[in-house]
Parts: sequence; structure tokens; C-alpha cells
Amino acid sequence: MRGRVFDIQRFSLHDGPGIRTTVFLKGCPLHCLWCHNPESRSPRPQLAFFAERCVACGECAAACPRHAHQLAEGRHALDRESCDACGQCADACAFDALRLVGGEWDAAEVLALAERDRAYYASSGGGLTISGGEPLVQAGFTRALLEGARQRGIHTCLETCGAAPWTAFEAIRGLVDLVLFDLKATGEAAHRRLTGAAAAPILANLERLLERGAAVRLRCPLVPGLNDDDAHLRAIAALAGRHPGLEVEVLPFHDTARHKHARYGSVDPLPALASAGETEREHWCETLRALGCERVLDGRAAHTVH
Repeated sequence: MRGRVFDIQRFSLHDGPGIRTTVFLKGCPLHCLWCHNPESRSPRPQLAFFAERCVACGECAAACPRHAHQLAEGRHALDRESCDACGQCADACAFDALRLVGGEWDAAEVLALAERDRAYYASSGGGLTISGGEPLVQAGFTRALLEGARQRGIHTCLETCGAAPWTAFEAIRGLVDLVLFDLKATGEAAHRRLTGAAAAPILANLERLLERGAAVRLRCPLVPGLNDDDAHLRAIAALAGRHPGLEVEVLPFHDTARHKHARYGSVDPLPALASAGETEREHWCETLRALGCERVLDGRAAHTVH
């Protein structure tokens, strides 16, 4: 079983308990305004251009069969309409200014990489996290990774936006130790405006997982002025109230995607919004606790090894 991966991070501390290996799969049905991995949206390979590394040597232009690279007056220009992400320019670039993102991996290759850090998982309570994008866009590959990890005795997390058929969740439910489930907005209109998708099917999947006893951590990305209103915080607290013991992890907005949009030729939808500060983070956590949430995790500190 093979799948398309855009990054693998070893020694990850923010994607579940303990020290983890996080596998980021390409493809996502949502288009969240605050997405910090815009390269995860398309299921296809993409060409990243790091302008700060380019010396305008011209090797990329010579290698490109579609003439997508032009150099004039010592400056490089990339015609993305002509580019088909074949990767020949990236192979020719000696300065790593061009990189093809989204390679094919065999499940056994990913699992072999994850196995290297067994000792760290054992000492920290960590393991393998499958993230994205949305992992269930590649449901078969995700299942193969989860099955392989279960056979090897490696703890697993699935990081999901919830936008997938219930049959996909049902197929992997017994293979996941912890589901990291995003709750992005409250109300259909707000959810569609901020993510481009309906909220109802996502909430239905969440309720089904909880009703069937799945271990779930609710992850709540909060963006100042967009989805941190009282109605959304109250809805989070109400959901936690219906499911005592549910962990609620606050994920404050950060603007690290800004430079990524330039690399991939996309437009930053929030160009003037700065990362959330400590005051906002504390306010969100304190508000949720005051509303009755029993277990609130600060996303900036939730990586504590335990």
C-alpha cells in the first residue's frame, strides 16, 4: 500500500502524548482560512520555491521541459500555470531553492522509520501520529499504517478534521488509540464561511465516535476575531459537558503559514492577522474552565511528556 506524504516529523511534541513520529498526508476537503499547512490541501505533488535561496543560476530553466522557469536581469520567475510538478527542476537545483513536495511512500517504509524511535515512545508514552491534510482522504493508506503500528505495538493517534464518510471512521476505529478531532466553528454559516464545508456531517462523526467509546481529544483552533466568540466557546463547553472527561485542547492561531503561501504561489487569506498572544490564550482556557470544561489543555503546553 502506497500513499502520498508531504512531511514526516520525528521527535514531534505537539501531535498527541509523548514523543511522536508525525506523518503528514496530502489532501484535505476543507479550506480553513487559518490553515498552517496550505501545501496539504491538494492531493497532488506541488513545487515549492524558496526565493531566499535562489542565486538565479539558470539550471532550473535548462532542466524544465515545459519552460516554466524564466530568468531576466538576474531574477527568477516561475510560471505555475505551465508547471506540472515533474520535479526535474528541483533535481537540478544545487541550492535547494526548488523542492517537490508530496512523494509516494510505501506503508512499510513509513513504519520502518517510525520504529527507529521505539525507545523514545516507551519512555514518554509517545508513538505514531497520522496527520494531514486529512488522513482519511487516503483511507486505505491510513488503515495500512494503523494496522502496521498495531502489529508492532506502537501507540497511534489520528489527527482529523472529521470531514470524511462515517464508513471511513468505522473501518479504522478499532485501530486508533487516540483520535485528535478538530472542532473549528459553531453554526453552519460560520463553518462554511471559515472552512468551506458543512458542519453537520463532521459533528455527526464526532458524536458517533464518542457514543461508541472511542478515545477522543477535542482540538479547538481559535483565531482572534474569527471563531473565538462566546457562542463557539459555549458550544465547546456544552459538548464537553455531554461527555465528561473529554479533553479539550486549545490551539491558538499562529501565522507561520504566511511564508508558505509565497513558496507555493497561493494567496494568504489573513495577511494582517498576527499570532495569538499569551493573554488571548489564557482567556480562552479560563473561559472554557469557567463554563465547566473539566480537562482543558493549552496547545502551547500540551506537548508535556506524560
